[in-house]
Amino acid sequence: MGVESIVVAGRDAWLKAYADGDSRKFGLGILDAIARGLDIGALRPPPHPGGGEAKQIEARRLAELGAQGVRVPRVLGEGASTLLLSNLGDTFAARLRAADGDAARIDALTSAVIDAIADAHARGAYFGQPLPRNITLDDSGRVGFIDFEEDPLEVMSLPQAQARDWLMFAFGMAKYYDGRTDTLADMLSRVMRREPEVAAHAGRVGRLKGFAQRIGWLGRSARHVAHSILVVRAATLLPMLLVAAVLWDWLEDGEIELLRVLF
Repeated sequence: MGVESIVVAGRDAWLKAYADGDSRKFGLGILDAIARGLDIGALRPPPHPGGGEAKQIEARRLAELGAQGVRVPRVLGEGASTLLLSNLGDTFAARLRAADGDAARIDALTSAVIDAIADAHARGAYFGQPLPRNITLDDSGRVGFIDFEEDPLEVMSLPQAQARDWLMFAFGMAKYYDGRTDTLADMLSRVMRREPEVAAHAGRVGRLKGFAQRIGWLGRSARHVAHSILVVRAATLLPMLLVAAVLWDWLEDGEIELLRVLF
């Protein structure tokens, strides 16, 4: 997949091209087998098609989310395996970096995003990968969401997909709350209490508690996951929601060494 910034009628836009196929089927199969074996539906990875199929999934999901009142890009045009999408503003990740460690600014941004995710969930929406790089903020503070070429509902229920959203979000936020996990936990607890069925599915991940307690020495990303586990446990009293993020991050960019150790 490739994304290129272009200008259309004087406005910024993104041309997104979807690459053919997915070379990670074996790794995804391992993760799916783990989730099935432990009966943790929220951790099952959805299929990752390529090309025109991925484009069709994203176009459909954008239409669905837009109809639910969620701020997502508008489809300005399309090709066989491309979409031309409107620009929603800076990514949340860019805003967090620009905060340069200012705790008050980071907390204000994070609180706004948490509220936006919770509001979308209340409307029946789900995302898939609400990581900081897939969330946007414009100059007026409106929160948006991007990157939908997969559909978790192909392999799980809506409450499980929403539990997966919180897993991904908390994992993505861990590095910005190193040493302040209690603050992030407090913010998450405000909204997680409103989603009891989602929390019930998240609680199944507690079966990985022993595994999670042994990952801190595996490197920076693994420590972020360990911190995230503490955040979610404090926020929901349901430990280990975030362990699978170690596996997912490795599948995404190869930076985690954990699977090389385990398999």
